[in-house]
Amino acid sequence: MIAASESAHAMSVCLVTLKELVMANPKAAPKAVFCTNVQLPPNVHSFESEGTESKPTDAPDPIKRIIYMDDRIVPGSFYVEAVWVVGSVPKVHPVHFHDHDEIVGFVGSNMEDPDDLGAEIDFIIDGEKTTITKTCFIYLPAGVKHGGLCFRKIDRPVFQIAMLRHDIYSSVPPT
Repeated sequence: MIAASESAHAMSVCLVTLKELVMANPKAAPKAVFCTNVQLPPNVHSFESEGTESKPTDAPDPIKRIIYMDDRIVPGSFYVEAVWVVGSVPKVHPVHFHDHDEIVGFVGSNMEDPDDLGAEIDFIIDGEKTTITKTCFIYLPAGVKHGGLCFRKIDRPVFQIAMLRHDIYSSVPPT
């Protein structure tokens, strides 16, 4: 068993072993798997690091990744990730679509008023710009173009979650 305090690398190594075991014995009884991975698989959200070579290394990152999981991390799982956004994000998530349904959520951190997002977030859905100011989930059916995600004003940390009805994250074009 892996302790939650072990590194993400150790978790990935252990999960590869789990994948090998499942492949060797597909009739093995299902087991719950705890995942504490924060590392993105290769080529997932590449736009986040594009152009950061000139960024000062001591500049705080406004995105605090909490968890990332898909079939590459935990065999048999679907894609889900969560982040805290703690400041304006200078990069805009490119417009894209998925071949599978997606749910994107934005949750405010004001415990006295959970509806209050404490932020202004621009999001383009089917070519229409929407400004999000309330805690919400957004259901995006397969094929619906979305993106242009811009955290332009953050008064308090925002919890963002995304999940696809698919085993790995993929988008057209790749993001």
